[in-house]
Amino acid sequence: MEASTFPGRTSLIRTAAARLAALFAAIAVLLGACAPAPAIPAPATPAPVRGGTLVFALSQEPPFLLPGYTTQTAAGVILNTVFDGLTGIDPEGNYIAILAKQVPSLANGGVKMLAGGRMAVTYDLVDGVRWADGSPFTSADVKFTWELFMKDSRVVSREGYDLIESIDTPTPVQAVVNYRQLYAPFLTRFGAILPKAVLEKEADLTKAAFARLPMGTGPFKVTEFVAGDHVTVERNPQYRNKERPYLDRIIFRIVPSKDAAVAQLKAAEVDGVWSLTEAQVPDIEKNPAIRVLTAPSATVERIELNQAKPGDPADPRIRHPVLGDRAVRRALNLATPKQQIIDKLLFGRAKVGTSPIALGWASPKGLTQEAYDSALAAKVLDDAGWVKGADGIRSKGGVRASITITTTTDDRLREQVQQILVDEWRRIGVALSIKNMPSSVLLSNSWTGGDPRKRGNFDAVLYASTPQVDPHTTMSQRYTSSSIPTAANSGLGQNFTRFSNSEADAAINEAGLTADPTRRADLYAKALRLLNEDVAIIWLYDRQSIDAFRSNVGGVTGNAWLAATYNAADWWIKR
Repeated sequence: MEASTFPGRTSLIRTAAARLAALFAAIAVLLGACAPAPAIPAPATPAPVRGGTLVFALSQEPPFLLPGYTTQTAAGVILNTVFDGLTGIDPEGNYIAILAKQVPSLANGGVKMLAGGRMAVTYDLVDGVRWADGSPFTSADVKFTWELFMKDSRVVSREGYDLIESIDTPTPVQAVVNYRQLYAPFLTRFGAILPKAVLEKEADLTKAAFARLPMGTGPFKVTEFVAGDHVTVERNPQYRNKERPYLDRIIFRIVPSKDAAVAQLKAAEVDGVWSLTEAQVPDIEKNPAIRVLTAPSATVERIELNQAKPGDPADPRIRHPVLGDRAVRRALNLATPKQQIIDKLLFGRAKVGTSPIALGWASPKGLTQEAYDSALAAKVLDDAGWVKGADGIRSKGGVRASITITTTTDDRLREQVQQILVDEWRRIGVALSIKNMPSSVLLSNSWTGGDPRKRGNFDAVLYASTPQVDPHTTMSQRYTSSSIPTAANSGLGQNFTRFSNSEADAAINEAGLTADPTRRADLYAKALRLLNEDVAIIWLYDRQSIDAFRSNVGGVTGNAWLAATYNAADWWIKR
């Protein structure tokens, strides 16, 4: 109702208006607060060359290629070339418009706060965009993507999408997303749009032909997926920018290891290599025929510790017989020589990790984990009643301190880290065995596909993960109690450690409903302090983004937040 309807309430209305104005201003600040990484200058290159095939080595094989259904980074490397979102991220960490004409904000009218705390976000879509099959891209596809994610239990996450009450499509080129409440990280949603006409009748997308041969609105489309060998993407003739892409095709060659990829790069059998380790840089950077792209990275290498008794699936209510004891988790962190790993295996080219948010406006300041101290680790176990046996391995209440650690197969650096841990953890009385598996299994993020992290069928797992510029999805999906994958929720969520803390839940949930980025950062920091106090995860080191290309490849630039293929339309090669 209008203010004049309430005599005597003028001051209250003015106060409410002032608060609403402050909220608008805070959201405006939030939308401009995403410039966490320094600009990565593009190298000077000669004029682009049109045509040709570029071979790019991947040391992990995707199980399938479906946005929203996998978080495996290797799958994302390929998906970057095929699918577009309504908005995206530039190398400086700023939101940019892609399928939308502009990034919605309060200033441009794209974001509106409504009665009852509701929020409406309007996306005006770019005219004339077509799917790779020639059919028009419309607002119906945006609505379909949301509806699909909400009804299909196989998706990785519904976070944020579950706060949408409806999507209006007044015209084919406008979608109005209606949130039932303020959702601060709304720009993290709709990072890839799926085609309604192609997929609306599919019962199980993970088994559909589209899952391995997808097409989108991006510069390329997948034309071949040969398991264990390669994935080919070819120029999308319907791509909205008729000047791009420069290349005719990219062949993503599946190689057994990063070392094999480097050997093929040196021999000019491949033109580019994805995600090298810091340990490989000193050797290849001396080669004049190879250009190494190194950028700041938001990726953090870690060891996640399962607090539930392993099972298929695990019941989070039943504690792990060894790792369910916080004293054991604390001791394992104290017995992990992070700086030694960095100095000896990475040539000092990384820094000790402290949290999952290594970069950006929400990266917590002053957060640490206890430093390496093997003697203190032993004392912690002594004090907790874990007694060494004749073989040097501890036990308590008839339970032997014996666990396994799992990582991706044929990853020499991670295997070297595992060997260090076997020795160091045995020194304090914990037996560690190694049980590695292919990335397509370990990192599939598929409940039905048997990802052991999802199912809770592991002890400790060694891998890396990268948050978005706005970390809310990472925080909500990985560290809240409601995101523990179970049979009851069909495996939704990525809280693989089964960490559960009501204070952390409250802080993370409040952050998603808060417009002020400073307040949000404080809330995330609070949750991360609780996570570290629980020692649910051992943060090893903050990784760099390292890719390498032959010197005849141009147009490649780094991005701290996305894989190198984020601008594959600009790549070219001179033979």
